[in-house]
Amino acid sequence: MEPTSESAAPQSVQAHPEESVLGAEPAVDSQQPAQPLAEDAVARPSYDEFKLPPGLSADPESLKPATELFAESGLSQDQAQKFIDLAMARETAAAQRSVQAFVDLQNQWVSEIKADPDIGGNKLKASLASAARAIDRLDVPGLREALNFTGAGNHPAVVKAFVRLGQLISEDRFRPGRSAVPAAPRSPAEVIYDGNPRTQEF
Repeated sequence: MEPTSESAAPQSVQAHPEESVLGAEPAVDSQQPAQPLAEDAVARPSYDEFKLPPGLSADPESLKPATELFAESGLSQDQAQKFIDLAMARETAAAQRSVQAFVDLQNQWVSEIKADPDIGGNKLKASLASAARAIDRLDVPGLREALNFTGAGNHPAVVKAFVRLGQLISEDRFRPGRSAVPAAPRSPAEVIYDGNPRTQEF
């Protein structure tokens, strides 16, 4: 009896399979969402020193809230620098507006002083001289610097006060620290004869 074709060609069996049932990689369930990475595993960008306008500086501690926000948003160095530039431009513009408002107010006060009927106009030069005399006689260290620094030296009310004080203070009326009683006025004879009046001889 001759063997059948099935027994003549037995199936080949691999002696060393590439994967076993238990060693195979598990199939990925496409319907199961991938687990997000832990927050600590996400790389947070770090930033070099930001460029600031000339003459300006910033404490790293003051920039820390901004850099943390930049890092959370994943901004690059260039993107973060653009936000810094925008913030600096806004701060500079606000400072310039404040300075301009101060200058405009000073100019307005000076115009009011020049137009004042009591101390301005053709009286302005004499009025300012009186005010300067009052400041000199008061002899308060730093007074002029304070008037200039605060702008109070241009305020009409302050200028008027020093003008009136200067008009009250004169060389023959008052000197700070001088407590001697003024001498009585001399008579015309004393003036003529230098304090030695003479009797007319007949």
